[in-house]
Amino acid sequence: MSQDYVSYIRSKVGKDKIFLNFVAGILCDEDGKILLQLRGDSQNWGVIGGIMELGESSVDTIIREFFEETGIVVEPVKLLNVYTNFETVFPNGDAAQTVGVLYQVRATKSYSIDHFANEETLQLAFFSAEEVANLDLFSSQQKVMLEEYFSGQFQVGR
Repeated sequence: MSQDYVSYIRSKVGKDKIFLNFVAGILCDEDGKILLQLRGDSQNWGVIGGIMELGESSVDTIIREFFEETGIVVEPVKLLNVYTNFETVFPNGDAAQTVGVLYQVRATKSYSIDHFANEETLQLAFFSAEEVANLDLFSSQQKVMLEEYFSGQFQVGR
């Protein structure tokens, strides 16, 4: 549905800037490392999440996206930040101002990330702050989110 929605909007406005609402979640292991996905679309590491569909809440979105991209059933336990001023131009020239909601999530069932892969996720792995600093991340927005998460300092109004 979300891709159909975005395609529908793009059919009306072309490549002009639109709002894109997305939700991301951070799941930690027992060592405090965070789960990231190697994305199928860009071959970059990124935070788990995606675009909200019409009629969804941000909670619905993170539960759906996390399961689709990891096979893990989660629930949000803490709202970490809301980002409203990120600008993106996609490789195809589509422009967007993204509104992002970042949650801390926890798994509601036992899980394994071994051998999970699909079209959206080539690989899953847990990373420390030091390891994340050396990764080629999906976007500068995700870099900001992860820097804020690991520092524990979230900037309001970003």
